Amino acid sequence: MATTIKLRFPLLLLLGVILLASVCVTCANYDEGSEPRVPGRPEGEKEEKHRGKLRPSYEKEEDEGEKQRYHYEKKEQKEAQPRREKKEQKEEEKQVEEESRESQRYEDPGERARERYRAEIIKRQVEKEREERDRRHQREGEEEEGSSKSRNPFLFKSNNFLTLFENENGHIRLLQRFDKRSDLFENLQNYRLVEYRAKPHTIFLPQHIDADLILVVLSGKAILTVLSPNNRNSYNLKRGDTIKLPAGTTSYLLNSDDEEDLRMVDLAISVNRPGKVESFNLSGNKNQYLRGFSKNILEASFNTKYETIEKVLLEEQDKESQQSIGQKRISQRQETNALVKVSREQIEEPKRLARSSSRKGVSSEFEPINLRSQRPKYSNKFGKFYEISPEKKYPQLQDLDVSVSSVEINEGALLLPHYNSRAIVTVLVNEGKGNLELIGFQNEQQGQREKEDEQQHERNKQVQRYDARLSSGDVVIIPAGHPVAVSASSNLDLLGFGINAENSQRNFLTGSDDN
Repeated sequence: MATTIKLRFPLLLLLGVILLASVCVTCANYDEGSEPRVPGRPEGEKEEKHRGKLRPSYEKEEDEGEKQRYHYEKKEQKEAQPRREKKEQKEEEKQVEEESRESQRYEDPGERARERYRAEIIKRQVEKEREERDRRHQREGEEEEGSSKSRNPFLFKSNNFLTLFENENGHIRLLQRFDKRSDLFENLQNYRLVEYRAKPHTIFLPQHIDADLILVVLSGKAILTVLSPNNRNSYNLKRGDTIKLPAGTTSYLLNSDDEEDLRMVDLAISVNRPGKVESFNLSGNKNQYLRGFSKNILEASFNTKYETIEKVLLEEQDKESQQSIGQKRISQRQETNALVKVSREQIEEPKRLARSSSRKGVSSEFEPINLRSQRPKYSNKFGKFYEISPEKKYPQLQDLDVSVSSVEINEGALLLPHYNSRAIVTVLVNEGKGNLELIGFQNEQQGQREKEDEQQHERNKQVQRYDARLSSGDVVIIPAGHPVAVSASSNLDLLGFGINAENSQRNFLTGSDDN
């Protein structure tokens, strides 16, 4: 028995080794071969090792597609780069060629003449568009005027100004007549409001006007030169300066500032025809009054032959007049050279000769006085109210019976309800925005064609509030006896001209003198 076991032991050992080897081979095949099928996975799907992580073989196919697309896009970029560089080079060459042609064109006298002609054509088109815009604004103003009679006849919007003169250096604008708006303004038929704007280093050329003027600087700096038969006086003007120019006074105005535009406004009081203001420009071509005199008068006045006078004074004027023939436009009434550019050197002498405005002391009849250098009539943390009135202290305003006021109302503040006993106040909004409430009667919105008889007028008299939203350039007329209040939605700066101001009292309906 023992011999039998010894003989079979090697055989059993060999079978064990074979069995163990087969098991190892089976395990190795399991690791490298197919996994048991998982529900939901496509049949025949295999997994493979990739960088130590297991993932399906279809992801490997996607990676191959991504690699192909990447290499394709990179190839396209390499091919497109030379094309872009070539295109940019062509554009640069084209630009250089255009600049070269442009420089050659400016060097060519004929081309320069054509450029000037084209610029002139463009300038005429701009002027034509400006005329059309003015006419449109005028029509809109008339339409607004007609509709506003049922809303607020006391308010004149900024588009109610008519442009008398305008060029690249500035403009002159005239507000429509007050008495054309309402019967309530019949006493204002001789009063007109004129607004000026001039860019730095420009001058309004010498002229005289057939109206008394009260001129006020809204912003900027100026040198005003007033000519008289015996002398010449020049004054430095700044914001708040006020000066009277009697009718017929020859003067010229210079913006001496290097940066800021000059803005001025004047109250013109006509002396010839109600509501008509005419300027006589000494250097102009239309209102040059020497042209109107006969040959004999001119020869006797200058003690010179008429041919010389014609050559020196009138020849250039005739050329300019011939150029304007046939032009049917508003600018026919304009002084075409009323505002021109001047050099810095030309400003030096007027600066040297000019005097500053008067301060708190008594000033002469012809010197300017500054509104803001006076002691405010009312002042607190909400604003300030400056005023000069036709008293002995201010002889400039005595014979015209006009007061001038400047009101600063801080944002959110209120100028309390009040009325003037005699004065009719013309208020111009210089800067800012606000709201105005004026108390009147319903029948004040009616025109002359809608007058009622006196008895019906008294029976229908009812109090009505007139509201106005104020913005820069607007004008409001406040009749005597009409209560008014003004609130500021932003810092508000108002300028007022009081007509019939002598002995007029301002009566506040609420508050006290210090608020």
